[in-house]
Amino acid sequence: MRLALIQRWQWGLHWLMAQPRHHLILQLTVLLVALHEINQFHWSRLPERLLAVAMLGRPAWLQSRWAWISLSALLVVNNTVYWFRLVNHEYLITYWVLACTLAIFAPKPRQVLAWNGRWLIGLCFAFAIAWKLIAGEYLDGSSFLHLTFLLDHRLAMGAVLLGGVPVETLTANRELFSLMQTTGYTDPIALTSNPLMSSVSLVLSYWTLSIEGLVALAFLSPWPARLWRQRDWWLILFIVTTYAVIPVFAFAAILRC
Repeated sequence: MRLALIQRWQWGLHWLMAQPRHHLILQLTVLLVALHEINQFHWSRLPERLLAVAMLGRPAWLQSRWAWISLSALLVVNNTVYWFRLVNHEYLITYWVLACTLAIFAPKPRQVLAWNGRWLIGLCFAFAIAWKLIAGEYLDGSSFLHLTFLLDHRLAMGAVLLGGVPVETLTANRELFSLMQTTGYTDPIALTSNPLMSSVSLVLSYWTLSIEGLVALAFLSPWPARLWRQRDWWLILFIVTTYAVIPVFAFAAILRC
């Protein structure tokens, strides 16, 4: 039984890798559209999800220009109408689907995808590092990342394992912050933390600035040549070190597509 399962996995992996690279990228892209934020389902996303599932199930649709035009149109309309509930990586998904649509029309789709992917990643990281430097919120590690560790439930695992903050303390901090928001309380409040969490926030802040700057440089500039050649490994290092602490998996998924 176990041997049969292993052989099936090996066959599936061989089948995936035997496809043209751009075909695999298109499959991963529509899979991302179909499964993105599936735990926070909105009816407005149903048309694009259904189309993405259909494109996965019908190989001819995956190569159809009209299917990709339709998927792009649905995403653009959704982003335009429901902009108020989008998070930033959802715009990146739309940009990438538009890039896939352009690639379908190109005689060399793999090159089109590679060029767009490289610039999308490079500019995304460049703007991210520019915002962090201009705003200054990452420079002391306390104004943004420390606060986020104490309040954002997605970072609770990192706050507990790296910062030594008890789960009960994090819950109390979130309840206190929610009370301040709902009652309009304007006097200063003190969230509970510890020196270790403060130090971890500072280290991670400077690590974020460093790794995002390296990724931006690696994808946007061919110099230094060694950094350019190893750009994919720098991106993987960013994904592993960032999303192990901050589990925004949708953004990690679009980076790997």
